[in-house]
Amino acid sequence: MTEPLPPEWDSWLEEGARLLAVPPLRRNEQSTRGPEDPKFALGDFLLGVPAELVERLEGALSVGSGQFRTYREVASKVPPERRVAASWTVHRDLRDRPELLRDGLTVRAAAALLGKQPIDSKPDRRLTVEDRAKKVRAALADPDVYALIDAELGRDRAERQMRRRAREVHSEYAQRRRELEAEVRELRSAKSAFEATVQAELDINKALQLVEAIGETFEHLPQPDRLLDALTELNTAIAVLLLRQGGADEADAPIIIDGEAWEDRPARAALASSNQRNFPGEGRTVTDAVE
Repeated sequence: MTEPLPPEWDSWLEEGARLLAVPPLRRNEQSTRGPEDPKFALGDFLLGVPAELVERLEGALSVGSGQFRTYREVASKVPPERRVAASWTVHRDLRDRPELLRDGLTVRAAAALLGKQPIDSKPDRRLTVEDRAKKVRAALADPDVYALIDAELGRDRAERQMRRRAREVHSEYAQRRRELEAEVRELRSAKSAFEATVQAELDINKALQLVEAIGETFEHLPQPDRLLDALTELNTAIAVLLLRQGGADEADAPIIIDGEAWEDRPARAALASSNQRNFPGEGRTVTDAVE
């Protein structure tokens, strides 16, 4: 249900309409006769209207939404004794800092006092290189900005180094793959039994490239645990093969089997090659060592 209007309503409508009909200041007068601007007269008038009725009065006078509220707020925060020879817009922009008001103040200068970018400043794309450099230097003078950019540059450098190393590794593997493929073709032409060995080495080379590719994209892959399990199985199989053939560079170095380090070479080889490698640690027994 609509609240009943006060007896003053009709007089408010009449006065509001009269003030809205007052001609605005000429453009060349706005910067020096701001206190005479009709917007101030409207604001002062609206201070006598209850705040809850300002929007309703605005609608009744067909004024754009929010204009009356702004006029009222500026008049309240900048009373007549604080108004200066500057435009009403300057008063509006500095309504929360009226102590900064002074005669002759422009909108641009008011924005600068508030630390804002000038409204008529050029977009960055239209600035000269020197002007863009000046803006960058000004931003870097802020310790927080500098620290953030320095950290980002550090991450970028690290990522570039990783990508460069990855390219080098891929390049090395690719070169070796080409060499092996050429060797396989030669051996196949010669019908050499050695072809099978070289072909196996070529397959291992391809597997190495796959592992490198997985490593680069691992954090972006869904369900990466499945790949971890597969890689662990591959690592174990390789370790067992090397131990059986005595091809490990460090025969006595421990290897990891199901998260446990096994120092004793015969024990770890026997465990890795037996079905006990899937048992809990406390249930394992190693009785037959692999030679």
